Parts: sequence; C-alpha cells; structure tokens
Amino acid sequence: MKNSSNILFALVLSVGVMGQSYAAGSDQGGPQGGPPQFSSVDTNGDGELTFDEFSNQEIPHGDHQAVFDDMDSDGNGVVSENEFSNFKPPR
Repeated sequence: MKNSSNILFALVLSVGVMGQSYAAGSDQGGPQGGPPQFSSVDTNGDGELTFDEFSNQEIPHGDHQAVFDDMDSDGNGVVSENEFSNFKPPR
C-alpha cells in the first residue's frame, strides 16, 4: 500500500511540475500564440520599432496606426523595446 501511495505522489508531483513548465513557457509569447517578442518585430535589429516594421505584424483587432501611436508613449515616431514591453492594450 505504501508503494502505491509513493507512486501516486510521484505522478501527481510530475504532472504539477509539467503544468508549471507549460504555463511559464506560454508567458514567453511568440511561437505559442502569445504576443511576439520585440526582437522578432524589430526586423532590422536597430533597437527601434518603426511603423513599417510594426505594420507587417498581425494584430488581433484595431488599426495598426492607432495601436502603434498608443505604444509610442513619448511620441517620437518609433517604439523602443521598453515601450513595446510596457504596452498593455485595452481590454
């Protein structure tokens, strides 16, 4: 009976760990259907996201220009990695 309890405990523990690993991976964004990473959108790798680079991305809803303007919090015409990371679209 003790062996069965140990096996059940090990099984439950491994399922819990796998679930946490999956959840952590899904927060990364990108290939798993989440938001893209800045580096994948900044196609020329200059550390700034232009409207041309952003407009090539699919967005779930809204106008590309309006979303880009909302992300560009300092209004300088480009989106930094910090602005991109901190952007929270309205629900």
